[in-house]
Amino acid sequence: MKEKSIMKSESMKLFTMLSGYFLSVLLLYSVLQFIKIQNLAIIQILSIIIPIIFYLILNKKVSIKKEIITISFYLFILLIIPFIYNKTYDLTIDGNSYHKTAIAFIKSGWNPMYESMRSYQKHSDEVIKIEKQYKVDLWVEHYPKATWIIAATMYNMTGSIESGKCITLILSIMLMIISYNCLSKILDKKWSMIISIIILLNPIVLAQFYTYYVDGIMGIVFIIELLLLMQIKPKEKIDKRLWLSITSICAICVNLKYTGLLCSGVIAAVYYFYYLIVNRKDKEFLNIFKRLTLSFIIVFVSAIFIVGANSYIKNTIDHHNPLYPLIGKDKVDIISTMQPKSFNKKSKIEKFIISTFSKTENVTYEEEPTLKIPLRVYRSEIEELYIPDVRIAGFGPWSAFLFILSIIILIPLSVLLMKKEKENTKYLVLPLLCIILSSILVGESWWARYIPQVYLIPVGALLLLIYSRKYYDKLILRIITYGFILVLILNSGCFLYVDYKTLDSFKEITNDINEMKEIDNLELRTNYLDLYGYFYTLNDNDVEYVVIKEDIPDDESVFMYSWRLEVKKND
Repeated sequence: MKEKSIMKSESMKLFTMLSGYFLSVLLLYSVLQFIKIQNLAIIQILSIIIPIIFYLILNKKVSIKKEIITISFYLFILLIIPFIYNKTYDLTIDGNSYHKTAIAFIKSGWNPMYESMRSYQKHSDEVIKIEKQYKVDLWVEHYPKATWIIAATMYNMTGSIESGKCITLILSIMLMIISYNCLSKILDKKWSMIISIIILLNPIVLAQFYTYYVDGIMGIVFIIELLLLMQIKPKEKIDKRLWLSITSICAICVNLKYTGLLCSGVIAAVYYFYYLIVNRKDKEFLNIFKRLTLSFIIVFVSAIFIVGANSYIKNTIDHHNPLYPLIGKDKVDIISTMQPKSFNKKSKIEKFIISTFSKTENVTYEEEPTLKIPLRVYRSEIEELYIPDVRIAGFGPWSAFLFILSIIILIPLSVLLMKKEKENTKYLVLPLLCIILSSILVGESWWARYIPQVYLIPVGALLLLIYSRKYYDKLILRIITYGFILVLILNSGCFLYVDYKTLDSFKEITNDINEMKEIDNLELRTNYLDLYGYFYTLNDNDVEYVVIKEDIPDDESVFMYSWRLEVKKND
């Protein structure tokens, strides 16, 4: 009897519709840019409608009630959540330098395939001009642009540059759906829900939840791609819903950042060769090979040559290097001055171990990490978590303890699984192989933001603890399980606390912006003139201002919206 595909569950149909939306936005934008047509309103409308049409066509036997519920959830996620995010604010350096700038340029009509940003801004009144001394355009023009394209489409719909940050939440919802459906095949509903929630509590995702940083998104799509590729059945005919979702997630992953190409490629390669090896003696191997190879080719042609044309292909044409400016003879080094000076002479393993077993802190080039006892937590570590890309021990105050405990759990329970269910060891070995290979190849594994997938190791250890109870249901195992869950939640809870405080601060920022709107001839000063995102947010909220160069005396200034903007009182 055939095993029922998770893709047929109603929640996974919602997942597929959301995948279809993302894929539609990226493909429509990418195809239209080739012929120099850019209408984000039409792209948004079509991208929302197309998945609904396909859902109705493919689900004729589904009751009208279920159809209404699923489509209502879909529309709520895409039409309401972006507007909710209008009142959240990305105050980060990266978010306000190149992320928001890229989104604003794309939203205003800039075509990255044919025109430079500096050329475009000469004939556009909608964008803030990038000044000569700043290199924002170096990153925007050459980096992959998936989230910027999607966010620009949402920005065009909502009128707020802050709305596109909801991509993280939408992908988190999708991760919750697929995690629960996959886990429900081996665990009861209670444990499936608990582990699915814990999967969502990735510290890197939580640290960047209200920002335009893409490392947390990388952690999300890494897991989703893993889970989707696990669903492939090489001997059966192509599952259109499955491969549509795979194409969508890979297109996002490959075009998030350059390491996305590496991570997505590693996952795809591991599963592609696994399916070929295990089916090599099958009499239908040639058909399996053709079907599987063609499917993967379509996925990566779509991701690299269509969606990634304005980065990978254009970089190759202009600079003979698809990964310009981070790799090659004319590369720009963005790491050496970011890491502690002592790391320059250490191996990858040494840097990873030192970072993992140190205090959570954002050390500078001249500072050194502070080693600590794994279970000890300093108050200063919690304060450091307000930084979305904290450099040392970025997985949180208890990350070293969780890492040690995970290894202790994984080794004996992996052996147990291999003895009892040899066939199912693939669900352990293949993901671990993807995590380890991608983390090594990324290079800067000491910096947690670059390896969000490592969070899957403690999650995998917890899953093994719960699953192995079917063979070894002892009190000690239960105690370890609940203790492990407690530490995981406490560690992620530190990030949730910071998210709560950050969310609470948005009310004050909204009040500040509303107050700024009422001030006539508003003058502000900042030493961060390359953080154009701040000005776009003020513009979207109809704040009229002028930037002045002279210092504002303390008794004549107030700080509103961000400490980086000094606002002059108007008496």
